[in-house]
Amino acid sequence: MGPRHPFPTTASAGNRLRLLAVIFVVLVGVIGCGNDPVDSAFNPNFMMGDWLARSQVVTSVADPQVLADLTALGAVYTLSVQPPGRYTAISEGFGPAIAEFGNLTVDGPNVVFTPQFGGQPPALWEQVGDSVVLVSEIDFDVNLDGTPGAATLRRVLIPK
Repeated sequence: MGPRHPFPTTASAGNRLRLLAVIFVVLVGVIGCGNDPVDSAFNPNFMMGDWLARSQVVTSVADPQVLADLTALGAVYTLSVQPPGRYTAISEGFGPAIAEFGNLTVDGPNVVFTPQFGGQPPALWEQVGDSVVLVSEIDFDVNLDGTPGAATLRRVLIPK
């Protein structure tokens, strides 16, 4: 009497068909559910992690020639986004640091920051390589005349 194997060493026709069916189902699952790109159009997952503003430029809407490069002037902006979209943003450089906490959502071409206190206009977003560019409309005294006016803030965020 020969040694007994824990698994049959011969396959019947029924077992072969079952094996082929299982292999087919597994292959379809692997191919169909592979590394599909996540559609970030409505998903804030592409923003998860820690970010640093490489540049922050404010441009006057009334006169696009008038602008201020906040990063060149010493401003630092950091953003930390955690699941399921909770964020902490810290701005520093002009007076005491300002921290903001809230929720980040994506609505088509807009990243919407909803702070715990107060509101904020949505920012248009664009992914450029590893960077995320956020463009929003704000009130800012770009020409330093003491009167805030309509302006566009363009932030280029890089992974920290």
